[in-house]
Amino acid sequence: MLREQKIISLLQKASPLTIEELASSLAVSEPTIRRDLAAMEEKGLILKQRGGAALPGLGFEPMFNQRQQHNREQKRQIAKYAASQILEGEVIALDVGTTSAELAKELLKLSNLTIFTYSLQIALILSRSQHNIYIIGGQCRKSEQSMVGSIAKDTISQFNFDRFFMGLAGFNKEQGPTDFILEEVEIKRLMIEKSKRVIALADSSKFGGSSLVKVCEYDAIDELITNQLDITAEDLDYRGKLTFV
Repeated sequence: MLREQKIISLLQKASPLTIEELASSLAVSEPTIRRDLAAMEEKGLILKQRGGAALPGLGFEPMFNQRQQHNREQKRQIAKYAASQILEGEVIALDVGTTSAELAKELLKLSNLTIFTYSLQIALILSRSQHNIYIIGGQCRKSEQSMVGSIAKDTISQFNFDRFFMGLAGFNKEQGPTDFILEEVEIKRLMIEKSKRVIALADSSKFGGSSLVKVCEYDAIDELITNQLDITAEDLDYRGKLTFV
C-alpha cells in the first residue's frame, strides 16, 4: 500500500508524529490515518501511541504471524523464483523468517534435496516433503521457534551447504544487511561461512530499513532477490547479483 510506505518514510524522518501531522502531510482525513495506523500496527510496522504513532526501536521484532501477512504475495514471488534456481541433489540451508517459510512451501514441489534449518516452523512445513530434513538443535527462541546458541553453532560447523537462503530485517547502503536478534545473526554468519552460495531473500519493504545487528558485509552475499523495482546495486553499494521478481 503506497500510503503505508509514505507513513513509514515520514516516521523515519521524525518519530513520533501525531495523527494530525500525518493527515496534513498526506492530505487525507484523520479517520483515514487512524485506519491506516491500526492496520500497520497489526502488521508490526509501527507502534501506536496516544494521538499518533512511532517507528519501533531497532531491537523490536514483530511477531511471526504479523510479518507473515505483510507483503505476502511479494514473498511468494521471491520464494518461487528462489526455488526455481535449486538443482536436484543440492544441500541447502534455510534461515528463519516468513519469506523462508514461503520458500519451504515451494520446496514441497521439488525432490531429492537435503535441507538444514534451525526453524521449527519451517521444519514442520518440510515434514510433508520427500526431502532429507535435518533440524539443527539448540536453545529455543520461543517467539520465533528458532534454535540458537552454542549447540546450534557446534552442529552447523560440522556441515557444508551448496546454498544458504537468508532472511533480513532491513538493508541499505549505510548499515548494510541487518536483523533483529543477535543470537540468530550468529547462526546466519556461521551458515554464510559454511555455504558455497549465499542468497538473501528480502521483499521491498526491507529496503532502506535498519535493525539492531549488522549481519555481514554485502560482499558475503552472492545474490539478493527482491521485488523492489526502483533501486540499483549502486544504491546499496552492492556488487553481487541483484534479482527483481
